[in-house]
Amino acid sequence: MKNKNHTLKAYRYFNRVYGLNQLLEEIKDIRVNPSIPLAPALASFIISVLSGLHSFHAIEEAIEEGDFRKFIRGEELPSADSYNDIFADCDVKELHKVLVSIVQKARYNKALNGNSIDGWKVVAIDGFHSFTMTSEKLGKDAHTYCMDNDGSKKKEYREYGVTASYVGSNPRMILKIKRIPKGEGELTAARKLVDELNRDYCQYCDLIVADALYANAPFINTVLRNHKDCVIRIKQENTDLVRSAEGLFAGRPCDESFRDVTPKDETQESGVLYDIDIWDEQGFTIWDTVDQPLRVLKIKERKKEVNAKGEVIDEEVQVSYFITTVGKEVLKAFTVWKIAHRRWDVENSVFHWLKTYWNLDRRYSHLPEVIQVVYTLYAIAYNLLHLYLYRNLRSFDPKKQSKIRFMLNFYKGLVKLEEYLYCRARAPG
Repeated sequence: MKNKNHTLKAYRYFNRVYGLNQLLEEIKDIRVNPSIPLAPALASFIISVLSGLHSFHAIEEAIEEGDFRKFIRGEELPSADSYNDIFADCDVKELHKVLVSIVQKARYNKALNGNSIDGWKVVAIDGFHSFTMTSEKLGKDAHTYCMDNDGSKKKEYREYGVTASYVGSNPRMILKIKRIPKGEGELTAARKLVDELNRDYCQYCDLIVADALYANAPFINTVLRNHKDCVIRIKQENTDLVRSAEGLFAGRPCDESFRDVTPKDETQESGVLYDIDIWDEQGFTIWDTVDQPLRVLKIKERKKEVNAKGEVIDEEVQVSYFITTVGKEVLKAFTVWKIAHRRWDVENSVFHWLKTYWNLDRRYSHLPEVIQVVYTLYAIAYNLLHLYLYRNLRSFDPKKQSKIRFMLNFYKGLVKLEEYLYCRARAPG
């Protein structure tokens, strides 16, 4: 990646393939005679996120120091307060259309063809906590929690969200990050998210994978009514379903066994390997309110760490239960195990990257409309970065090159630009 201005090269790719500038220009600005145009403000935030500037004040300082001198000709860029005001007036539904357009174009360009698990296109849905406030005035629109503090009660105000992301091979694109409003639970927000995904992305996946919180009838029915299937982990505390399954599994050998396997189908003789035994049965109607019978899998997993000599130096045994709406004749039990494991892609890759390296847990604003705009811009930036790295930059090798190092190079490229990066669309005539 030496001797390349990746800021210029990447931004040209964003526009040549995905029409980023044009999409941003199409968002209607409801402000009257704004001194700072909406589209360049949104674009500058995306560039800032990619460059490692993860607060409005950090962006403002970079602008004041001249780091954005070659961003756009003849236009003023926002201050920290201006970003907050501009985002508060931004139509988040129109901004979301930009995210949808980028994902749909990537699908049309077959950029996601390799991102499947045994031929199944899988989306993970999961909730997250972004940041906490202690001020009642600032946290009036957030979720209120009472904490014990040495015998006294202390209130905290927390912001939560729910996201949908592809799992499997890169690029693992984010389909949506949705703020959970005050008074609404994660499950309710997730059900709305499933409806919105089906509305915005036609035939975007085959199957939705989720953790144990989502093992309830309303969520499963929402998935089914949107013509999707699901794989969901269930806790052993879910006594009725687990007891019913164990009544069938007890005293009989496992239905399938696999030795020295990995969730990614990697061929290896050392490192982390798994031995798994699977008990598999379908036709469970223990939840009368679910629209169709369920299939239950009990998976006993032996996780081994094997050295170069083939010796097991550490191991851990775990028993897990999963439900799915897909029958045995369609979805293999081994594929269910792989899908369940790959659900962690959303934790280990998406959330880890957004929080650890892009500071999504920073409080940009306490205003709900600004928070949702920031979430959507983060999703756009994340998708564009990974499309550039894995689809355009053929030389990128994640085993040899760090995405963090690339982010530093992106900032250097911004400072060293010799031509303007953002070109506003000209009016006809």
